[in-house]
Amino acid sequence: MDSMFEYLHVGHGSSSLSFLDYSSEDSSDERSIDSMDNGSLNNPAMSPVEIVPIGQVTPQRKNEKSGYLFKQGGVKANKGWRKRWVVFTGNSLRYYDSRKSQVSKRIVPLSCMEKVETLVKDSDKDKFKFNLHTTNRVFQFAADSLQECTLWCSTLMECILKYKAPPGGEPEGLDMNEPDKQGYIKFERRNNYFVAVKQGKMCYYHSEQDFKQGSPINEIDMKLANVKEIGKGKLQLSTHYSHFLLIPESYSECVLWKMAFEESIADALGDNTILDQVMGNPSNRVCADCSAEDPHWASINIGIVLCKKCADLHSGMILPAGIHRNFEHSISRVKSLRMDTKIWTPSLIEMMKAIGNGNANDFWQHELPPDKRINTDTSAAQRMALIENKYKAKLYCDRSGISDNQKVLNEKLLEFSVRGDLLQTMKVTFLGANMYYTNSEGENAYRIAKRMGQRLTMEFLFQNGGERSSSSFNDSDEGQVSRLRAEVCLDGYLQKTGSNKKDFRKRWCVIEHGCLRYFLSQTSSGAKDSVDNDIMMCVQAVSTYDKSLSNVRNLNKRYPEAFELSTCKKDNREYLFAASTPQERKSWMVALAKLFCPVSLMADIGQCEFNLAGNFYIKDVLSSWEKTWLMINNRILEYFDKNKQEFCKVDLRKALNIKYSESTLACTTCLEVGKCLALDVYGKSLYIQADLARDTERLLNVCSKAMKTGGDTLEDQNLSPSNVPVIVEKCVCFIEDYGIQEEGIYRLSGVKSKVQALLDRFMADAHSVVLQQGVNQVHEVAACLKLFLRSLKDPLLMSTKHQLWIDNADDILYGRMDPQVKLEWYQFLIRELPPVNYSTLKRLIHHFNRLARYSAQNKMTEKNIAIAFGPTLMQTESESEVNSIHVQLQMVVIGDIMKHHQKLFKLGEDEKLMQEKVDEGKKILDGIITTKENVDVNDSLKISVFFLSRSGNCYNPEVNIHTTVKQVIDQLKYRFNATHEEYSLHEVLCDGALERPLHDTDHPHAVVKAWWDWPDCYRKQACLCLKPTPDLMLKLSNMYDPSRALFSEIRLIEKKQTGLLISKSNKYAFQFQQSRLSYFKDAKSAGGSPIGSWNIEDLVIYYGMDPIIRKGDKYGVTFLKVGETPGSKETPIFGHTLCFSSENDSLSWMAGLLAAQHPEGLLP
Repeated sequence: MDSMFEYLHVGHGSSSLSFLDYSSEDSSDERSIDSMDNGSLNNPAMSPVEIVPIGQVTPQRKNEKSGYLFKQGGVKANKGWRKRWVVFTGNSLRYYDSRKSQVSKRIVPLSCMEKVETLVKDSDKDKFKFNLHTTNRVFQFAADSLQECTLWCSTLMECILKYKAPPGGEPEGLDMNEPDKQGYIKFERRNNYFVAVKQGKMCYYHSEQDFKQGSPINEIDMKLANVKEIGKGKLQLSTHYSHFLLIPESYSECVLWKMAFEESIADALGDNTILDQVMGNPSNRVCADCSAEDPHWASINIGIVLCKKCADLHSGMILPAGIHRNFEHSISRVKSLRMDTKIWTPSLIEMMKAIGNGNANDFWQHELPPDKRINTDTSAAQRMALIENKYKAKLYCDRSGISDNQKVLNEKLLEFSVRGDLLQTMKVTFLGANMYYTNSEGENAYRIAKRMGQRLTMEFLFQNGGERSSSSFNDSDEGQVSRLRAEVCLDGYLQKTGSNKKDFRKRWCVIEHGCLRYFLSQTSSGAKDSVDNDIMMCVQAVSTYDKSLSNVRNLNKRYPEAFELSTCKKDNREYLFAASTPQERKSWMVALAKLFCPVSLMADIGQCEFNLAGNFYIKDVLSSWEKTWLMINNRILEYFDKNKQEFCKVDLRKALNIKYSESTLACTTCLEVGKCLALDVYGKSLYIQADLARDTERLLNVCSKAMKTGGDTLEDQNLSPSNVPVIVEKCVCFIEDYGIQEEGIYRLSGVKSKVQALLDRFMADAHSVVLQQGVNQVHEVAACLKLFLRSLKDPLLMSTKHQLWIDNADDILYGRMDPQVKLEWYQFLIRELPPVNYSTLKRLIHHFNRLARYSAQNKMTEKNIAIAFGPTLMQTESESEVNSIHVQLQMVVIGDIMKHHQKLFKLGEDEKLMQEKVDEGKKILDGIITTKENVDVNDSLKISVFFLSRSGNCYNPEVNIHTTVKQVIDQLKYRFNATHEEYSLHEVLCDGALERPLHDTDHPHAVVKAWWDWPDCYRKQACLCLKPTPDLMLKLSNMYDPSRALFSEIRLIEKKQTGLLISKSNKYAFQFQQSRLSYFKDAKSAGGSPIGSWNIEDLVIYYGMDPIIRKGDKYGVTFLKVGETPGSKETPIFGHTLCFSSENDSLSWMAGLLAAQHPEGLLP
């Protein structure tokens, strides 16, 4: 008989059927399914059968079959029956949820099938059962008819009997043997499955044992698939019929799985179109790193072609044991040459061909010793070491012909982008040129290349992030944010204190997956603690002199490279670390900043130097609070302006003052309630606050130190808006105001001890120094200026340029140089000066020329000035060079610069106009003072006016009883270089607690003279300040509503009783009507006789209140009656104070009162 088994004829009333398998064990062997029905060959109830010829029972069977069957669920067949679509291909059996489904529930290969057993009973009517035995499991099926059951059994059994294993047996995993990648992956909303990828196929299994048997759950043809990263450590593998969300064990594994899937898809598609094009450069036919043949991966930002082994390492994966981390993902962006079709634009393909492995290695391997080269047999650890040294450490780069100067590198990048020199652009980029450096028109290299049509250069710059300068500030795409955060990786040992900040301990610290973790050691399995990026607030390089860290042992000596991370973790924990080198500290601070900065700024921050960085809230006078990223690098504060989409810089050397502002201005969206900082700079005020009060304090300390500390170079000094050191500007202004005609100025010296003391004050905090006539002597101020200039580490005209100045002066002195050539040489040398040196020289030369105009009085001719300042501004490198010839040559230089200053400094019309207006302002005041019919000379006086606050620059105009506020403002705006905004003059009392905006028609002479009768506690704290109009005047103007009646209950404070702070502090009904302010016992009494009243024209009105009476009251309006003296018996406190519960109410009342005094308008 052809068949190796016989059919058993079923007798009448019997529905039992079985097969006699001559090639296997006896069919009466014990079965392995616990829930098996009683119907079996061992069941004595079964009827005997007869053998019949095969052709009389069924037609010829095929080796393939499909159809619906019922299947008993569960490994133990105890989960109930489910209808499944089952397909037998002759090599394997697969079952699905339905006929339309393309995702199988299980694949059972023929190689593991052992036998088929029928379980049909006489009583069966709708389920005719059979078991399929495999090497590790029994599958129970049932057909809906006896004939269908017979067909399935015969088809399966025939193939089982015909199967012959290959010599040595089937390999583990069958056709998935030795996969390209294997391991467990969690499937979202499912279990962990064992996954194997090989060539163009991916399979996943219940267990590794199932993999070995070659019995997967499902098989995916990868030519129908695509893969993408959709979140931090998550992959989506998609086909046209389903999506699989995969979550590997770590982010590094995620990237490696992604590459394996992409490789598999490329194998399945077999599309070498892009690969063949890139191979058009012969050097791309072997791996750039190990020379392996037929590479098909590429680093698209470096421009090289790689084999898969090297590509894995370029992608920053953790592979062999002992390699804890590889370099950052952004250093090398690896893509498949047979996949990633969306990124392979024609320009990118051409760029890969133009650079090629040959040109790239001429740069990257220029200094690589032959014995350091790797090949296809090199171990993973050695391969990784070479790749890191080559691309991250850049140990073997060709640096010939390239300057180490950052500015030169940046300029070269712009130059090469104009020329479209791709290889030179590549060279300077990887040697450190700043991608975001711009020309005078604000264009970076990418934009220049785009404008010039340099396609390949533009593509290279694009692949290296050159276009990102215009990226969005907001973190909008969470998936993209997570990927970018996850790319920030760093690990190493740091010193760390506990929460008590006493002793440092060595800890292994790791930044990965957007989180900072630290361990006892590198081999520790569990982290001591972790800090997620969403609770990081601020990172700061710690000053060894920080008082808050005084209890840390040996901080100054052993741990100078400390830094602190502020968080909002439990109890707002602070973490104090210490690195071993400045560069290591910078690396950790940059990595931490990248974790919690706005994602659009991550690339910028990698290029930045800073000693403090974090998220802060910021506003100016007119705007509302906005969250921003703020950094401080030495004495420059930078914050990101979302509207302008750029960093705004505040030079703290030019800041006038920083202090806590009123709590009413504080940001209400901060995590902690606290005060904001008011930072006064020339022309505007900025308000800044951190989420945590201690970080606001941290910023205050850093800014205060940066603003006050001087040094021994011009660059270290506090600066005016025009880039002139404040000490120079204040001394020069004082001399021009009070000593321009003083005989012997700059030749007669002051008292040495007083001169040194004044210089020390300037060095400690130049902005706070106020020079006043009568207190400071002109000769002492002049000597202080000269001492400062002589004390500089490098003279104003720079010691490195000294010989050039002297050589040219020598040629000029002896007539060997043409006058035009002389001017050109001077212009060149002056242009070569640093900005602060240039501005300071320009200011001094203007001052010298003003001195020379009064030479008849002060005896300081041009020659005498050159004699006095030549050696000071042009110090020689050694004292032995000081001789008469040198002095004479120095005189020539200073004299020539004075003569030709307008041409040498190319003074524009605006600058000339400013100087003319300053002089005109002085003439106007001089004219007013000397006009006999208007002024008595005895009524004129010098007044001190400060810019923005009492700690700001001070100027002392001379005024008389007829000088108006408007006239003083016009002069001061030019003096303070504040011509771009509107300003108001304010009377400020009690350290700013009381403030009165003076109207343009008021007379500052009368205001200042009134202070003379006040007690010292008020008189010494009184001053005049020039402030931007929006600070208070605009608020008052906006709050003024002529239609609103001023009537409400207000608390009045106006007297002080002996032994008590305040006695008369009651609420009254106040009414302002017909230019008269009245108050009544209560609202019902209004209309009757008031308790008291004042005419508005008799009142001097201030915003705020005397500090000694501020007990819970935030807002007040205070007034004095003309003739009243604060602190007197009648008014023992400062005036009469109306206390309000809201700022708007206080502003409305003050605006109404001032408007009555000035019906022509509050603003000019």
